[in-house]
Amino acid sequence: MSGAAVRTVVVDASVVINLIHAGRLDLLGKIRGYEFVVPEQVIALEVTYPEQAEALAAALEAGWVRCAETTDTMEMQLYAELSAVMGKGEAACLAMAAQREWLVACDEGRRFLREATRRLGDDRLFNTPGILLLAIRRGVLSVEEADEIRDMLADRRYVMPFASFRDLL
Repeated sequence: MSGAAVRTVVVDASVVINLIHAGRLDLLGKIRGYEFVVPEQVIALEVTYPEQAEALAAALEAGWVRCAETTDTMEMQLYAELSAVMGKGEAACLAMAAQREWLVACDEGRRFLREATRRLGDDRLFNTPGILLLAIRRGVLSVEEADEIRDMLADRRYVMPFASFRDLL
């Protein structure tokens, strides 16, 4: 995409794991105009089941996602503040998104969603359905494929509040 800005999305374990369950972590490497990063805290502390860790490691090696480290002092301070009230992965994602003006992809509700909306606004938030919808709009996933993923994730107790992705287009 020459001349077009690439938007960075920091991705939490909830979205990573949903895409691993669907066998579609590759989507993150195919959505043009976006770069997806996973905080080191998510990799080390939250994606811990061996088969999930292997899938994430393969995605990192393939270049579909990259690891992001917390290095900035202000980001570290915000991370410490947030990790006192939410999970370490969610805190890392939100601190990075807030400090680096990135987007964030997370399926967590309640405290995370309130904090993310307050700090980032609604227009910088994604969740699993939002990533799948973006993939449809970018032509890398069909509505039928997305609906299959929706149904499969529902069997794993991640229920999306709509009958078909076609309803969202």
